[in-house]
Amino acid sequence: MPFEGIIAERYPKTVSLADGKELVLRPLLEADQPGLLDFFKRLPAPDRLFLRDDVLNSDVVASWCKELNYERVFPLVGLIGDRIVADITLHRQRGGWMRHVGRVRVVVDPELRGRGIAASLLKELMEVSLEIGLDKLDAEFIAEQTAAIESFQKLGFVKVCTLPQHALDLHGGLHDLVLMVYELKDEEYYAGD
Repeated sequence: MPFEGIIAERYPKTVSLADGKELVLRPLLEADQPGLLDFFKRLPAPDRLFLRDDVLNSDVVASWCKELNYERVFPLVGLIGDRIVADITLHRQRGGWMRHVGRVRVVVDPELRGRGIAASLLKELMEVSLEIGLDKLDAEFIAEQTAAIESFQKLGFVKVCTLPQHALDLHGGLHDLVLMVYELKDEEYYAGD
């Protein structure tokens, strides 16, 4: 099913968190640019250090919001009230030898971590990934991101390798890169391979 159909069917979606708050999930919109930039400004500097892009650069955030292509990158935001408190993206290639794999990135407001927000967003993207025919999800972490690695392990992601000194942070420091994988399809799917 194309993303337009998935979006129309699924969103907005409300999820109840353990503390009773309601989290609204919906795709990122062009109008979200100020709210997304505000969200990233609330992240502590050590968290931003390990993100792939300079999220405090308003031009970077503006380009994400203006150049939306849900078939290539599907950004989903979590809102409490009208405030963005989480961002998750599903990156995929439409062709080639990695077309069956999606890459997931997630960031949650530090004041709201530990309340199941990342798990809710990730479970949502797992369902969407199955609907669009993906077989696997990958996630990459800097080795120091131990809490995030543990959270993904609890949801079934498996650490498959660590690439020594493979990632550069925003200040040019080298770090080990951890690759984790989640199998979306069950073993029967692979029986004929």
